[in-house]
Amino acid sequence: MNQVNEKKPETEQAVAMGVVERPPDSGKLYVKIKQNYTRRYYKVRTVGQGKALYTRLKAEILEGRYQPKKQEPLKIKEWINRCLEGSTNRDRLQERQRAIYWIEVLGNRNLSAISNEDLRHHQAVMLAKRNEKGQPQWSPATVNRYFSALRRILTLATQDGKLDRSPMRGIKFLPEPIKDRFFTDEELGKIKTFMTKQEWNQIAFALGTCLRLSEQFCLRWDLVNFEDSVLSLPLPKGNKTRRVPLSEEAKTILRKEFSDSPWVFPDPMNPLTPLGRHAPSKAFKKVLKRLGIKNASWHTLRHTGASRLLRAGVDIFTVSKILGHSTIQTTMRYLHLVKDQLHDAVNKVSLDGLGGEVEINDHEELGATKRATNE
Repeated sequence: MNQVNEKKPETEQAVAMGVVERPPDSGKLYVKIKQNYTRRYYKVRTVGQGKALYTRLKAEILEGRYQPKKQEPLKIKEWINRCLEGSTNRDRLQERQRAIYWIEVLGNRNLSAISNEDLRHHQAVMLAKRNEKGQPQWSPATVNRYFSALRRILTLATQDGKLDRSPMRGIKFLPEPIKDRFFTDEELGKIKTFMTKQEWNQIAFALGTCLRLSEQFCLRWDLVNFEDSVLSLPLPKGNKTRRVPLSEEAKTILRKEFSDSPWVFPDPMNPLTPLGRHAPSKAFKKVLKRLGIKNASWHTLRHTGASRLLRAGVDIFTVSKILGHSTIQTTMRYLHLVKDQLHDAVNKVSLDGLGGEVEINDHEELGATKRATNE
């Protein structure tokens, strides 16, 4: 199989001599000047204006008259706020929470002054923090989520020419323990007894669709297609859409939830806004605590839905598509949940009865072996 190397997405596109569009197809034009291995960009309104400015600046460079204006160093706080303004992330609340944290930690520093060593040190500081009970304040998974948010911010700065190299390069993410918790049928039965009918419908919908918490409670009616029995969830990256099939049970739940609100699960106090993830998550945690069910959360419903699909005989590739995993390796973690089913599957295959026994004379077998060797 021939290996195909995918090209990195272009951050700018040449329009004319010295004039580029950043990013491509955005309509934003800049004059690009290089001097002493330093790139500078000057924003212009039209291609004609850019050509004229490029010609003048190149002449000044050749004659030794070029003196670039000294700009105030860009603060990390300013850049983070710019990134938040143009964000299309599906979970803006968490994104903003992590951004505010980094503004508090690094906000007054210049963007270009942040070093790889600084970030490594802060990673260690986060891991070393303890709460009042002496327990770790930050789990490795949480530290990774915060550093992932910072990596995206610094990558955008590199793509936009604000940094020559991201200080995140070379920083390794922390190993995370794999959580394989899922609800048993007995636990689901107990949970159902403590829920109102509407609350249980929300849980049953989560089990049937394997949606993430933020995906479910920010779901709009225009994304629901009853005729094709599918949800179309736009993804924040790559202009792609994830399609989640709807069972008859899930469609029945949706019909019960139907209202004039644009949101499938609206806020009861303000139907023009979504319910959001905090209210159902908080209520669910209270029920779990009351029942004595530990090490579980709303996200456990997603794991449970995936394990139930696998136990029902759905293949791993289909389950991976339903969950929206980017790679099959992420879905493989669920396979051990159905190990008994896998063992039963391999035991169904046998070589017995493929033919009767054949007696071979030792002298004939030896002669055949010699002939084969000579050939």
